[in-house]
Amino acid sequence: MTRSATALVLLAFSLTGLARADEKALKELEGTYKLVTVERDGKAADKALIDTVTVTIKGGEFIMTFSPEDKKVAKITATADPKLSTIDLAPQDGEAKGKTFPGIYKLEKGEVVLAFSEKGDRPKEFKSENETTFIRMKKVEKTEK
Repeated sequence: MTRSATALVLLAFSLTGLARADEKALKELEGTYKLVTVERDGKAADKALIDTVTVTIKGGEFIMTFSPEDKKVAKITATADPKLSTIDLAPQDGEAKGKTFPGIYKLEKGEVVLAFSEKGDRPKEFKSENETTFIRMKKVEKTEK
């Protein structure tokens, strides 16, 4: 086998591993969440907003439900990493459609903590400063019907 053929095989295997890691990261994030904290540039969102919004992560989508008729959908990609896991949100409607917001996330005791930038580089820490939004969400346990 030539060097370039070997390199292509190794690249294919590494990309397959990356795709599996991304699928695993998305699967770990799946669920329905209630907002706990939302801050942007160090300012907290209104409690009324926090109390009414539900977030569902499923199948590569991040769905914010404000009411049964008002939902905002973003496509997401995520990569789990022991040091700093990444997430990118790409809104599917509204004025942000066509943009991608780079972010980071971590899973903590039934909660997902996110920080993402609406402008600029991916955040390096979980703080809401320099046009960074910080969100803490608690997973809603499924109830039997």
